[in-house]
Amino acid sequence: MKKVFQKNQMIIMTLAVVIAVAGYVNYSQKYDPAGTKNSKTKTVSKNVAKESAAAVTDDVTDVGEAVLTNAQVSNYVAKAKLEREQTHSKAKDTLEEIIKDQTVKDSVKQDAVDKLAMLSEQMEMETAAENLLGAKGFLNSIVTITNGKVDVLVNKKDLSKVERSQIEDIVVRKVGCQLGDVVISSIKTEE
Repeated sequence: MKKVFQKNQMIIMTLAVVIAVAGYVNYSQKYDPAGTKNSKTKTVSKNVAKESAAAVTDDVTDVGEAVLTNAQVSNYVAKAKLEREQTHSKAKDTLEEIIKDQTVKDSVKQDAVDKLAMLSEQMEMETAAENLLGAKGFLNSIVTITNGKVDVLVNKKDLSKVERSQIEDIVVRKVGCQLGDVVISSIKTEE
């Protein structure tokens, strides 16, 4: 129990550090108070800004939708994974308390043991699917399993049929669900 708590605490701390570093990098890229960027970088930035502004005025179809930069996507993914880990941790703690409670009936304890095993298996499947998606180039992906349904969030604006097929294959193999139970969504990013 103590080892699991320390492991969860270490994961949470690591994710917090990742969020802090990503925030710092995002901040340092947006603001340069000392003016230390060289003129070549400034020229390229100005050209990119002009091209981006032209692209934005041409493609204003989703008014009101949130659009994230890549640094914000990293922060969003880290935060979502941290929240998921905290939720799983709370559920595990609650189930472990039920199992240890001497006043609880054996049938309730057995149900808690089964749910704890299912939760552990679910966490392993989510992690395995995310790792494989990352290895296939879908970095910053989030896989969430709820009641046999799988939601996959990928950091890619437009998915080709081949990419969608790769994601579905990975999720179906790792989670063991039906293809109809997989929903793939994109994180809206600024490109």
